[in-house]
Amino acid sequence: MPADPDGYIHARNADGYQRLRDQAAMWREATETVLDRIELAPGISCLDVGAGPGAVMRLMADRVGAEGRVTGIEIDSELGAQALADLRAQGGSTFEMVAGDMLKLKEPPGAPFDLVYCRLFLMHMLDPVAALEKMAAWVKPGGVIAAQEFDFGSIGIEPPCPAMAEFNRLFEGVFRGHGRNLRAGRQLPAQFEAAGLGLPDGTEACAKFIPLKDMAQMLIGVYQSLFASAVELGIADPVRAEAFKADMTEAGEDGRYYCLTPILIAAWKRLA
Repeated sequence: MPADPDGYIHARNADGYQRLRDQAAMWREATETVLDRIELAPGISCLDVGAGPGAVMRLMADRVGAEGRVTGIEIDSELGAQALADLRAQGGSTFEMVAGDMLKLKEPPGAPFDLVYCRLFLMHMLDPVAALEKMAAWVKPGGVIAAQEFDFGSIGIEPPCPAMAEFNRLFEGVFRGHGRNLRAGRQLPAQFEAAGLGLPDGTEACAKFIPLKDMAQMLIGVYQSLFASAVELGIADPVRAEAFKADMTEAGEDGRYYCLTPILIAAWKRLA
């Protein structure tokens, strides 16, 4: 079976789902900043495209309240169903989840929305402009379209770390080999223009520079989640993967290394 039968190059398993939850927790504050700058109001409707474990839907619900409505689209039906169950158990808003490929959806239930948003979604799209065009069609007049994407140009470890060289080799090889975008964040303004939205009304960027001990397991998780896609391309094997895990674990325990994360870049536009 191809590693990415529906376009997703990471593994879909319990470890992969937990990695998504950990990633969401790491970038929660950056996303809260964007949602607050957009000025979500109580009672409005929001759509999260590529909702994953529902972390951003929770942040939306915290802002739109009990009278608001928060819908997600998630192609992984298992992940989406669990996210919806968790959100409804927590309460605080009206939640819905649509299982499916957004590019194949004519219109999600509840459209149009006051906010249509995606995070770490366009970087997986072979045609991100087409995805933005579809998202824009689901926005109410006067509503907002927003995207928040990684730019991987900054990621690195200081002082130089051999384990990071192996991470970069596999990561960049998989992204390029499967036609994915390593610079999605910095390309958002151009993609907005190409989708007919005009230049963004606002942007926001966030990066972290933290001890490697706080990032090593995340980097190992990303490597492992891309392993099947890397094998498909002929650029990975189990022996090399085990050596990377040991080397990155050792570097994380060393204490002298610091990791500069990718830059998480957001852009948004209020539509006429």
